[in-house]
Amino acid sequence: MARIPEQDVERIKAEVSLVRLIEGAGYVLSKQGKDLATRCPLHEGDDTPSLIVTP
Repeated sequence: MARIPEQDVERIKAEVSLVRLIEGAGYVLSKQGKDLATRCPLHEGDDTPSLIVTP
């Protein structure tokens, strides 16, 4: 399996907002202190926000 070059990974991390990516997938983020939270897409049926995003 081919590996993505580290410089490409760093470029994508710099250019793509994780918050916008998650919101674009249809998840609603709510403020929790300095972080944002939403329900985890891996835990179906669990409505408790357990996915924490630090912008």
